[in-house]
Amino acid sequence: MSDQFQHVMVLISIIIGLGITNLLLGLSGAIERLTESTRPLRISWATIFWLAYLFFLMVLFWWWEFRLLELLKQWSLWNYFLVICFAVVLFLQVALLIPRDWDNVDDMNEYFLAKRRWFYSVFALSLIIDLIDSYMKGGLAYIKGAGILSWGFNLVGLLVVGFRSTRIRTHSTMAILFLAWEVIIGLDISPLLHVRPS
Repeated sequence: MSDQFQHVMVLISIIIGLGITNLLLGLSGAIERLTESTRPLRISWATIFWLAYLFFLMVLFWWWEFRLLELLKQWSLWNYFLVICFAVVLFLQVALLIPRDWDNVDDMNEYFLAKRRWFYSVFALSLIIDLIDSYMKGGLAYIKGAGILSWGFNLVGLLVVGFRSTRIRTHSTMAILFLAWEVIIGLDISPLLHVRPS
């Protein structure tokens, strides 16, 4: 493994680790709020499934980036910036879903709906970064071969629905579909972690 690659992955690993830490602290905060507060907390299935999706995506992202060792022989600041931006966007999505102060939240559905426009806007940004990142990894042939453009347009349509909808069931359904899609894609096409001998 090259020293350059290890250097690049340190900051990405820290950001993804902070995202997962934030998610786990949010989960423990919700459990504490549910068990120790006298006020009831209404749970949001949309939030639960979006957080499950993001947890799985962060793990897969870190896993997939190991392939960059084989795909990119020379790193540029642009390559580094794109990969870091994607990690930051994943962190921000988690941060938008989890209240910083659980004492001020009684209904997670209301909380999600209040944050939905920011959440879906950041999600759209992640798609743009992913498209550029995919081009960086394999060019237009890679994007066409992986079907990224076709499913990308469908995802943008779903994000517009999420941005506009005030029905929590719509958001819960979208989160379940995204989670199922990510699990299928992740387990189907995720590369094995192996490095060819130099």
